[in-house]
Order: sequence, then C-alpha cells, then structure tokens
Amino acid sequence: MDERWQSLTEAALLLAAIFAVVAIGIAIVRKFRGGEADDVQESSVMMSKFRDLHDQGGLSDEEFRHIKTKLATKLKAELSETSRSSGSQTARAPSTES
Repeated sequence: MDERWQSLTEAALLLAAIFAVVAIGIAIVRKFRGGEADDVQESSVMMSKFRDLHDQGGLSDEEFRHIKTKLATKLKAELSETSRSSGSQTARAPSTES
C-alpha cells in the first residue's frame, strides 16, 4: 500500500512539474508573439465566467466584488495600453473641410 501512495505522489509531482514547464513555455511564447490583445479578451472572458459562477452561487458577493475589482482594474489598464499602441499606429484621414 505504501508503494502505491509513493508512486501516486511521484506521478502527481511529475504532472505538476510538466504543467509548470508548459505554463512557462506558453508565457515566453506569448511575450515574443505580442499577446496583449489576447490578454484583453481573456480578462473580459474571465469576468463573464466569474459573473456566471457568482450567479450560480459558486462565489459569495464579497468574493465576486473582490475578483471584479481586480479584473476591472486589469482590463482598464490593458484597454488603455492597447488603445495607446494602436492610436500611435493609425494614420490620420485627410480632412474634407475647405
């Protein structure tokens, strides 16, 4: 019985190590590929999922308020950063006024 627990523990640790390596790899790839737009979408998707979880009773009002505050702050910062970077890249249209 002890050997089973030991092998299960080793398997769980190996799985956790693999997960960590994959997560680090994804973070590195996203950094070099410019995943800022993906982050904005993910923040808004996460907000929707947490709202659904709260509506289903999976989160208390206090927990949801805390999560919403954190995500809203992050989302606002990401949106302003995205708009600043896209605003500097867009060309101005010629004026039609005489």
